[in-house]
Amino acid sequence: MKKFIIVLTSVMLFSISIMPLSTYATEGDVSTETYYNGENFTATKDGNTLVIQDKQTSETVTLEMKDDENGVMTSETGETEHVHRDEEGNVYVNNKLEVAAEADLEDTIDTPKLLLRATKWIYVQTTKYNTSTQGNMRSIALGILSFMPIKGPIFGIVGIIDAARSMGAKTLYVRVKQYRTSGYQFYKYDSYFYANASLTKLVKKISETKRMW
Repeated sequence: MKKFIIVLTSVMLFSISIMPLSTYATEGDVSTETYYNGENFTATKDGNTLVIQDKQTSETVTLEMKDDENGVMTSETGETEHVHRDEEGNVYVNNKLEVAAEADLEDTIDTPKLLLRATKWIYVQTTKYNTSTQGNMRSIALGILSFMPIKGPIFGIVGIIDAARSMGAKTLYVRVKQYRTSGYQFYKYDSYFYANASLTKLVKKISETKRMW
């Protein structure tokens, strides 16, 4: 009887010890995937891999990033292309420039000078680029890649393009204001997304801060 109780207790302790491990493993698997379900697009992000689908055409495209700047884009037909995004937001496909970021010399977005003086940020420049909200998923993916690294708030970018298309905009107009600290250690990027060329219909503004070293 005493031997039976010892065996039964051992089995119970073993069962209790493995239950939290099984639950933890399941939670870990679920947390590796994130989903976006918008009006025009769906997207799935698993690690550094992003799969985007157009709800209207069912066309899909996959972006698999090796780091913040380099990756592989795969169409639904299986065709692969190497993509690279530089610090200015220019996007290269197989070493050829496809999405160019230009300096906005007019700087049509006003930032109050008193506000800049009251903060640690020093204005550097404003860049501009536009991307289509229509067309095939390849062009949509390249536009998304030009906005943010995959490790950043990528679903926010997908949502912005989704919202612009819902507003009837065929093109998303982007202006990025760049700032730095006096010691060049930190850079800040304020990105403004507009649904019209005159920059009066603001879809979203997002900010990102990067530490250089």
